[in-house]
Amino acid sequence: MGKIGFLLIAMLAVGALTLALEARSSAPTLAAAAGDAQSVYLANCSGCHGASGQGAVNIAPPLAKNPYVTGNPAMVIRTMLGGMAGPVKEHGTTWNGSMPPWQGTLSNAQLADVITYIRSAWGNKAAPVTAQAVAALVVSAQPTAAPVSSALALTKAQAAAIYVANCSGCHGAAGQGAINIAPALAANPSVTGNPKMVIHVVLDGSAGPITERGITWTGSMPPWKGTLSDAQLAAVISYIRSSWGNKAGPVSERQVGASK
Repeated sequence: MGKIGFLLIAMLAVGALTLALEARSSAPTLAAAAGDAQSVYLANCSGCHGASGQGAVNIAPPLAKNPYVTGNPAMVIRTMLGGMAGPVKEHGTTWNGSMPPWQGTLSNAQLADVITYIRSAWGNKAAPVTAQAVAALVVSAQPTAAPVSSALALTKAQAAAIYVANCSGCHGAAGQGAINIAPALAANPSVTGNPKMVIHVVLDGSAGPITERGITWTGSMPPWKGTLSDAQLAAVISYIRSSWGNKAGPVSERQVGASK
């Protein structure tokens, strides 16, 4: 074999080695990206939809083998950005919970990652979405609530409607909570205790484990800051502090605003 032959073999060997090294170096990056997306899902979504996307009875529909999840990506993006309220029917079962909007809570990149994750996990096989695709559907400004001078301007019926639409999906219509999802609010000393602590949890969210009455919940609650107005937040906090046998004083819109 001549010098040219040896030179060609050497060049091919170097090329193969380079490709192998590139493949090895890229694999951890892909794995890390998938792991990050799973972490975002577990921290923010699994409390209602389950760690394996199996959903929860009367709380949230399954994401595994759900044609809505694996269908039109724009629809999934809009749901993540703007939230969704039941009833939702899937697999022959109807769910009446509600999911808050995640726009402004997670970045476009995080939203794209977690949507890609749920579209490719648990047997789902759908194409990924990009941060650019999410950004293209982001609403420039969240709709503002009707101006209210104080929480007292909202009746208890209005506060109850806010609770049912935004909180009952996890905490129950009667504040009874749901096993492995969210703790009970009824007869809960954390709810009827220091109002600053309750305001903080509602504004900034909370992640388990939370132990109450000897039971531990491992779900997570998203932050409601920026989703509901200060008046609405004050009204719903006052509602849970005075419902289902709870007897604690109301909180004001001013208190909510001062806690931000």
